Amino acid sequence: QGAGVLSRGHFRARAMESQKQRLSARLSSYWKMEVGNALLVPAIMVFVCVSYDQTLGIGLVLAWVPMGGLLVLGGLYWRAKLHQLEGRGETMRAFVPLARKWRLPLLATTVLALVLAVGVWLTDLAASTGERWAITIAAALAGLEYVNYYHRQLQHFDHWADFRRLISGNGFAPSSMAKDLKRRPSDADHAD
Repeated sequence: QGAGVLSRGHFRARAMESQKQRLSARLSSYWKMEVGNALLVPAIMVFVCVSYDQTLGIGLVLAWVPMGGLLVLGGLYWRAKLHQLEGRGETMRAFVPLARKWRLPLLATTVLALVLAVGVWLTDLAASTGERWAITIAAALAGLEYVNYYHRQLQHFDHWADFRRLISGNGFAPSSMAKDLKRRPSDADHAD
């Protein structure tokens, strides 16, 4: 090769660096969006209910607990994944035991929220129709987030490769967090 001629390796390295930058930007927005939604979704629910003079009760708070907890956990996970990509695996090493510790409490509160969501439609447990809908939405979101983080990747609309895999008939892949929770702690320094 002569001077000034770029090798395939150079182009491959630049492409990989560009891919890493795009992934870093995506992860950076993911963690902020998840944590923000833990506050924004309840605020929207309150705003809509209050705007329509709908009474809110303790049932809605009970449904918010697993939803908010899972959104915050998801935000912490994507932040740890971002740090891992940047070569700072200590964040993931700290996150994994936390996610394992909170798995059963989040499952239990999610199941309770789902039972409550069914109950408000069968009884007069809800303070109003608005609260009934808000409880149902919060419980459904909690259930979906639990599956999305601890089991199967449900979100496919924000990344073309994920969407292509879904429509190819390969079904729902294990979630990224589920795979990370199965790894040994010493593997936390290495991103997928």
